[in-house]
Amino acid sequence: MKKGLVCLLVLGLLLPLTLSPGGCRRAKEKVVRIGYLPLVMSLPTFVAAEKGFFAQEGLEVELVRFQSGTTVVDALVAGRIDANCGSAITGHWFAEQNVPGRYKIFLVYGTDSLVDNTFVVVVKKDSPLKDLKDLKGKKVAHFPGATNLSLAKAIIRTQMDPEGVIFTEVPPPNLVPALAAGQIDAFFTPEPFGMMAVSKGVGRYLKRSPCTLLGLKKGIQGGAFSFSAKFLKKNPKLAIKVKAAVEKAVDYMKTHDKEAREYLAKYTQLPPPVAMRIPFEKWIKIKDLDKEAPQLYFELLYKDGAYKEKIDTTKLYYE
Repeated sequence: MKKGLVCLLVLGLLLPLTLSPGGCRRAKEKVVRIGYLPLVMSLPTFVAAEKGFFAQEGLEVELVRFQSGTTVVDALVAGRIDANCGSAITGHWFAEQNVPGRYKIFLVYGTDSLVDNTFVVVVKKDSPLKDLKDLKGKKVAHFPGATNLSLAKAIIRTQMDPEGVIFTEVPPPNLVPALAAGQIDAFFTPEPFGMMAVSKGVGRYLKRSPCTLLGLKKGIQGGAFSFSAKFLKKNPKLAIKVKAAVEKAVDYMKTHDKEAREYLAKYTQLPPPVAMRIPFEKWIKIKDLDKEAPQLYFELLYKDGAYKEKIDTTKLYYE
């Protein structure tokens, strides 16, 4: 009888803790859901996970893989993930235009001067085309999305009227096969797709570093790592720790390039030889960012019709 009474008392004490919404919520809050794309820009996320930098900050994280920038940003603004590490900054701007105030950016990926290490224009290996002006009347592929089209048009406009080019969206995995099959005459993308086309004997470079033609002397910041506003409001201390872990990875990569590239091959499934040679841009901490630079890039795309409304990108950062 006494034993049964003790069991009932213990059960009575435990049940409120087990059933309490607050108790369940506290347990769930310890797991930070981080979305990412299997791309070069996400490398600090892979390094932070592999080197235990998240764990060092006392974090338990769940890495959630997405296949497109649209889906990962949609999940971010809806609060289905806590952080996006990372995806195109242009997609973040679309979100701000449509549902303002849903995120803050804590790291950017790109350049801070008039350089372009990653974008290329590629044609078939035996193509007679010699420069961008020869693309008139040709079918040129780009990544899906209005901003990718606007960027391609803006670059072509420095050489000729882009209206004379037939632009078409092609998903990244289909670019090299489409070029090989003659379905497109050229493609405009970041690496590694040019490297892959060349290594397979399918293509050659028509133009390297085409983004420099835009004359953006403060660079182009193409990628962004961000927190959902919901997460920042609910778990501000966890956000500080996630940022610290990712920035620790950025610093680590500067002196452990080869090791970091091995993680790139693991998470993106790039062939190891490509992962070891693919060029990188910079991962720029917000404290080091010239916030006017992304604004200038936004305005260039805005003038080309990618966005319906102007936004102040300088207000979108977590500091």
